Amino acid sequence: MSPAVRERPATGRPATHPAGQTDAPVQSRRERLRDELHREVLDAARHQLAGQHGLSKLTMAAVAKEVGVTPPALYRHFENRQDVIAQLCVLIVEEVLDTLAAAVARQEPGDVAAALVASTRTSLDWAVRNPAEFDLIIGSGIRSELPENHDLQRRMAEMVGGHYVPLFRQLAASGIPFVADDELDPELAEQVRRYRDAVGGHDLPLGVAHLMVTSWRQVYGLQCMAVYGHQEFAFGDHVALHEDLVSSLLVRFGLDPHPTVR
Repeated sequence: MSPAVRERPATGRPATHPAGQTDAPVQSRRERLRDELHREVLDAARHQLAGQHGLSKLTMAAVAKEVGVTPPALYRHFENRQDVIAQLCVLIVEEVLDTLAAAVARQEPGDVAAALVASTRTSLDWAVRNPAEFDLIIGSGIRSELPENHDLQRRMAEMVGGHYVPLFRQLAASGIPFVADDELDPELAEQVRRYRDAVGGHDLPLGVAHLMVTSWRQVYGLQCMAVYGHQEFAFGDHVALHEDLVSSLLVRFGLDPHPTVR
């Protein structure tokens, strides 16, 4: 047997190794089936969402039919339709962030400019390819379906912050210019503080958090133009607009506006 392969004790309890580490508990057949059904339901909901380009036809009955179970069976795993949608939102955000992380990993270590360009390009490409999912997690979908679910919105903001906050932390350490706390309008400063804390940037100066949200405001606007076809009589391809936007942001940060992106 290879040294990397360890047998589990006959008892089925997690194996304990000399380093003090333990293997994950072995799932029972029922647990595996439960997890498989859970994922199949979310995949079916995602397929329904994409196929209809909206949420109106995403029903528990339609999802159950695609999975091959009865609608009552779904309610043993999900509270209601809103629960399915909320969990689908988290799943989509997780997968998008994995894609962004892979894009950043291809860049030269420490090249914040390339990391930012790669992130925004990748997110724009994803948005254009997945308009229904974009509308759900970033557009009007989440507000119309889950209007009071502020906890979910905060969780998603924290997840996204996990990708961008470290990049802006590096920018802050590099000495980029940003406004002082007392230069922000008090009402705006309080909102930026809530945003900063929600995305996990408690240690960031408010001025840097302000740069984050104003940058996102511009990137989001461009993504909406691309996804919803605003001004498409002139801007059918948004790559040029994207390059111009990101270059101007990098100049504002004092970075190379045309980094080498892999």
